[in-house]
Amino acid sequence: MHRSIFATFIVAIAWLAITSGLQAQNEDCAEAGTLSRETYLSAISSHERKYTVYLPPCYQATDESYPLLLLLHGSDADDSQWTRLGFLNALETAIQQKNAPPMIVLMPYGGSIANKNHFNGISYDRILLDLLSQAEGRYRINGTRAIGGISRGGFWAFHLGLRFPGEFVAIGGHSPYFDREHAEPADNPLNLAQSLRSDTHLQLWIDRGTNDHAADGIDRMHVILRNGGVSHHYVVQPGGDHSEASWRRYIDAYLNFYASALDGSAAPEAALEQATEDGLELWLPAAGFGALRTSIDSVELTDLLVGGLDERLILSESNGDRLRRHGIILHPHIQIVPDTRLFPALWRDKQSYTLLPFDQLHLRLRPLWLDDVPVVDQLARYPLVFQSEAPNFRSESLTRITLSGTTAIARHTLPAVEAIGVERAASGIRDYARRADYFHITHEASIAPACPRHTGVELGGVNSLCMLRDHARIFDILDVDVVDLSGNHINDFGYQTFEDTLDYFEEQGFALVGGGRDLEGARQPLILEHNGSRIGWLACNNIGPYYAFANDDSDALGGRRPGNAYCRGGWLRETLPQLAAEVDLVLMTVQYREFEAFQPMHQQRLDYQTYAEWGADIVIGTAEHKPMTFEFYQTRRGETAFIHYGLGNLFFDQLPWGNRRFFLDTLYIYDGNLLAVELFPGIIDDRARPRLLAGEDLYNFLHFMFVQKNEF
Repeated sequence: MHRSIFATFIVAIAWLAITSGLQAQNEDCAEAGTLSRETYLSAISSHERKYTVYLPPCYQATDESYPLLLLLHGSDADDSQWTRLGFLNALETAIQQKNAPPMIVLMPYGGSIANKNHFNGISYDRILLDLLSQAEGRYRINGTRAIGGISRGGFWAFHLGLRFPGEFVAIGGHSPYFDREHAEPADNPLNLAQSLRSDTHLQLWIDRGTNDHAADGIDRMHVILRNGGVSHHYVVQPGGDHSEASWRRYIDAYLNFYASALDGSAAPEAALEQATEDGLELWLPAAGFGALRTSIDSVELTDLLVGGLDERLILSESNGDRLRRHGIILHPHIQIVPDTRLFPALWRDKQSYTLLPFDQLHLRLRPLWLDDVPVVDQLARYPLVFQSEAPNFRSESLTRITLSGTTAIARHTLPAVEAIGVERAASGIRDYARRADYFHITHEASIAPACPRHTGVELGGVNSLCMLRDHARIFDILDVDVVDLSGNHINDFGYQTFEDTLDYFEEQGFALVGGGRDLEGARQPLILEHNGSRIGWLACNNIGPYYAFANDDSDALGGRRPGNAYCRGGWLRETLPQLAAEVDLVLMTVQYREFEAFQPMHQQRLDYQTYAEWGADIVIGTAEHKPMTFEFYQTRRGETAFIHYGLGNLFFDQLPWGNRRFFLDTLYIYDGNLLAVELFPGIIDDRARPRLLAGEDLYNFLHFMFVQKNEF
C-alpha cells in the first residue's frame, strides 16, 4: 500500500516536470509529451495491474503511429524507476531537438511476481506478453518494438527478446542479472543467446559498472555473444556499480541506443566517438617510473582544475602556461619548475606527479590511472581532453599489450580454482586484462584429461603440472589473445597431450608464441599488426628441461617432439636483427632459470642485455616466481630497451610474501614506438584469485621494489 502511494507521488512529480519544465517546442508541434499511470485487467493474473506510459508530443493531435519502447524496472523498484533516472526528461528533449524519434514508452509495474523464476502459468513473462497485446489495441503502435531493463528487468528483457526475436529490433540490459542457475536452459538468456546467428537483425546492448556485483553473468553473456560472432554493445562503466547513481550517469547512452534502434539509423555512439577524436589534445597524469603510486583521484583532479592545491603536483613552466590557456585555474602555490627540471624532480620525489600532454610521455615516466582506471579508457568523462588545432592523440594509433607471469592452474591452485569457480578466480584482474588490445598469458601446463592424477609415467614425475579443460574457460573470461608456450612444464603429461593442447588453443583462436609442433613452429615469430604498428614477438625457454624443447632430431635425447623454442644463442643472434629490420618493435619473452630473488643474477642480466643488443626493444622475464626489478638499458645502437627481469606469478600456488605479489606490464605502443609502460601491481588471494593491490599494501610493495631493490 505504502509503495503504491509513493510510486504515484513520484510519477506525479515527474509528470509535472515533463509537462511544465520541458516546454521548448519545435515548429511542428506546440505540445509536450504526456506521462500517466494507468491500469489494465491482466488476462493472466485476473487482477488489475499498473503501468506508466509516456506518449510523445502531439500524440492526441494526430493519427500517426509510433514505435514502442518497453522498459522494465529492477528488483525492489517500480514503474517510476526510469522516470527517476531522468530517461523521459532526456527523451523529451531529444525528440524536440530531433535527436530521437517520437515513441511510446511503456513501463509496467512488476510487483513481487517479477522476482519469481516462473515461466508458465501465472508468470511475469506471460503477463508482459499480455500487456503488449493489450497495448497494441490501446495505443497507436507501428509494429516496431524495443525492450530493455535494469538488473532483474534486464534479465526479463533478454528472456523475452531472445525467445521472441522477431518481435523486437533491440534488447538492452543495464546491469542485467544473468546466472546459469537462475532458470532452466529453455528460459535462461545465457542459453537462449547461444542460438543467435551472427547475422541477427537484433541490436544488443549490455553494460555494467567496474564494481557491479552482477558482473560475472554479464561478462559470461558477452563471451557467449562474442564467440558466436554476434555484434553487440558491451560497455564497462568506469567506477560504476549496481546502483541508480551509476545508471543515471549513463542514461544518455541508453537513450542513444534505443533511439537509433527504433529510428533504424546507425548507432550514434560510434559516430560521436569518432567525431570527438578529431583534433584531440590529451593530457595525462604521469609520474617517475619508480613512483610509489599508480592512480590519482578524480575528485582531487576536479578540485585541482578549479584552483585547488595539491602539493604533490609538479608542472613544467610551459605546461603550466598551456593549461592556463585552456582555461584551467592553477593555484598560485603549485610547484612549477623549468622544463628541463621536471623529470629530475619527478624522479627524485616518488610521491609527486605531473600533468603533461600525451606526446610528452616517455619511457622513464609512467602514466597514472584515474580512479584505478586507465585514462584512455574513460576519455568521454575525462576533463583534460581539449579540441585543438595541434592534436596529439588518436586512439587508432595506440596499441596496448598486457603481459603476465606464470599461470599454472595446477597442483594446489587447481582445487582452489575448483572451489571458487573460474569466474571468481578471474574477477580480480578481468577488467584490467580486457582493456588491452592484446592480453598475454604465460601458460605453464598442458590440458590433460587425467589431470590431476599422476600415474607415475609423467615426464616431470610428481612435480608434473596439468590443467583441467573446464578451467581453460578462464582464458575466455580474461579475453586472452596471446598464449606463451615457453613454459618448462608443457610436456609433463606427454607429447600427445601437448599436441592436443595446441589443437584446443588453435580452435579457440589464440595467437601462439614460443612453442609448436616442431622446432620451426616453436621458433616462429608472432607478428602483430595493429593500429599502424607492426610488432614482432619471440618467446623462448632458456633452462629446459630437455623434454620441454621442440626437437626435430630423431637421434637426440627424447627423439622428435613438439615443445618450446630453446634460447640458443646462434638462432637468436641471427633472428633478432632480421626481425628488427622487418618490424617497428621487437618484443621478447623469456622463460629463464627460476631464482628465489627480486633482483637478477649476473648471468641473467648479461643474457637479457645481449638480447637487447641483438635487436629486442623489450625483454620480459615471464617465469620468475617473484616479481623482479626493471632496467632501461642503453644499447650500443643508442636506443633504450625496456627490460623487466621477472613479472612474478599470476595463477600459482606459492604462499611466501614475494611469490604472491606480481606485476602486469602494459606496453603503450603509439605509431610504432614504445611510448611508456603502465604497471598493475597485484597480489594472489587464496592461491587462486589475483587482484589489484591497494592502499598501504600497494605503497609497501612499490617501496620494496623501487626503493629497496631497484634503487630508482
